[in-house]
Amino acid sequence: MKTEDLAPNDDFSSTSGMHTVFVYGTLRKGQVNSHLLHVCQFLGRAKTKAKYALYAREIPFLSRTKEVSPVVGEVYAVDDNTLERLDELEKHPRWYRREKAEIILEERAMEMTAWIYFCDVQEGELELIESGDFLGNDRAGGA
Repeated sequence: MKTEDLAPNDDFSSTSGMHTVFVYGTLRKGQVNSHLLHVCQFLGRAKTKAKYALYAREIPFLSRTKEVSPVVGEVYAVDDNTLERLDELEKHPRWYRREKAEIILEERAMEMTAWIYFCDVQEGELELIESGDFLGNDRAGGA
């Protein structure tokens, strides 16, 4: 499936065995965990429709505690097995929680629903990334 084949609010149903996932940190292209998505279909760059707080301390934490900015990331179509591997990586639901949220695909300015991993952490020692782009943050490095 190509991005031009997608319909607005197209979120692959679990009955098809495919899921839409929005990633914003170490799963993005070129990052340390991107290998988990290497066989998955890249649907495009995107950002969240809503504003969230993106924090970092070597890894990013997407939080609903504040409305700071839309978060920048990538969208992939993943199968059931890959979704399970992502859940294991993110320790869903004990650490991060996978929830559906609205995103906007940049290339087509199209809204759709995707799974996103949230972690409502306490600010404390974390750095707020006001731009909403973990890779645009100086601390992102190869994390």
